Amino acid sequence: MEILKIFSCCKSKKLPVKITDEKRSRKVGVIVSSLLDLKKKSNDLLHVITNSDDWDSLFIGLEDGTEVSDDDYLFSLQNNTLLIIYEAKPRQPAKIHSAGMLQEAMERYLKAIHDLQNFNAEEVVKFIEDNKDEKLKLTWQYVSKLPSTKSHLSSISEHPEWFSGCNKLVTTKEEYFRKCAQGRIRSYLRDARNRLSNNNLSPCPIDKFKSCLEKQKYFACYFDRKDKSQDKLCDSKGQFQCQGQYNKTICESNHQINPYDNAESRVLFSTWNLDHVIERVKILSDLCLKIRCNNEFDHLKYFDLLFSKKNLKLVHKNCHVIGPHTECQIV
Repeated sequence: MEILKIFSCCKSKKLPVKITDEKRSRKVGVIVSSLLDLKKKSNDLLHVITNSDDWDSLFIGLEDGTEVSDDDYLFSLQNNTLLIIYEAKPRQPAKIHSAGMLQEAMERYLKAIHDLQNFNAEEVVKFIEDNKDEKLKLTWQYVSKLPSTKSHLSSISEHPEWFSGCNKLVTTKEEYFRKCAQGRIRSYLRDARNRLSNNNLSPCPIDKFKSCLEKQKYFACYFDRKDKSQDKLCDSKGQFQCQGQYNKTICESNHQINPYDNAESRVLFSTWNLDHVIERVKILSDLCLKIRCNNEFDHLKYFDLLFSKKNLKLVHKNCHVIGPHTECQIV
């Protein structure tokens, strides 16, 4: 039995990949057992170099120009990853040359985002941060070309592909976004509770905040296009407009999105932020100081600062200013 286990462990790995040359003149699927095997098969099929005995010198790269330099990295790639075969190392990273290449790249990228749907928005943002400018550019190019003819549909039976990766208990788009808005507001309440608890302060303000939030249904209305509240942040079709940086009256880049259109837009909307004009850390520090000094304070004032549109702006990721908002102070 032990001999069989050892033999099994020693069996060579196999990885299916797609290969193409620098001009993308042909794409072929192959199964390889090593980097050397990949280079040999690539040159046999694509004839990148004329000297067939020199195939070991080929440069293998991903679409962003990353070199595949050894077996360990090769076998860390997903099945059917597209690899570009060069005669020599390119001077610049590989570029996407056609709409088809763009679509293929974005389908893989958006699939990766879909894989992150069980995580929170911060983790999705962290994924995008790697080479973020190019990824965001490609993302918006791709998503902007996707059809929006089903935007008006609401239920999972009408638009099932929109709900890919969602909680199976969610049956309408509006229900999904109500829960999204409530989730963000609940996270602010948890943050406030933890801040007071860590400073050994009375949780009394948290109880008052919670009571107010329950009356407001945790501001589920923010993202629900069918809600009648004036606090709703989108129009009746589900279109959201970025409200601009905390110190601007408008979004100078005219960012907008309709996450009701398709699953890709829904996922991207998770990277938009409800930005506190007066930062949350500043609000909670001031609240802690008031409690510690036994000073009277208006809990509704702090409620509005933490949870209401009076101090919240919906912003595209590029309009979310990370860092102190020095000119914004509690009065």
